Amino acid sequence: MKRQWVKTKDRLPEEGQKVYYFCDFLGIFRGEFHIIKSSYANPNKFSSNHGVLDSDEVTHWMLYDHSLRDIIPLPPEYKGVDIHDSQSIMNSGLDLHYDETDIAEEQRQMFFNYEVMSGL
Repeated sequence: MKRQWVKTKDRLPEEGQKVYYFCDFLGIFRGEFHIIKSSYANPNKFSSNHGVLDSDEVTHWMLYDHSLRDIIPLPPEYKGVDIHDSQSIMNSGLDLHYDETDIAEEQRQMFFNYEVMSGL
């Protein structure tokens, strides 16, 4: 089965499912999806040891697969660090030379490492 990212606007995971989820301004996380009914907020929550995000803040999710836990495809809207826009590099005064290589969309993947915390 090909693992694919799903847009949160198209479909949400089932209650309690373990997932990877992507927030374009925070990154990729491994956690769970829960529906928490409240009168003041979006009930659809993605959570991990790093915090909780509403489904409005998460653009894509993918089911967690333990057998493939360390290698996942990059989300469609993932943008790595753009060396052209990085102020810290540009303001460093260093004369940087770099090469760029295009990688075909179907070959893009990321090695995903995480640490399971307990007793928090």
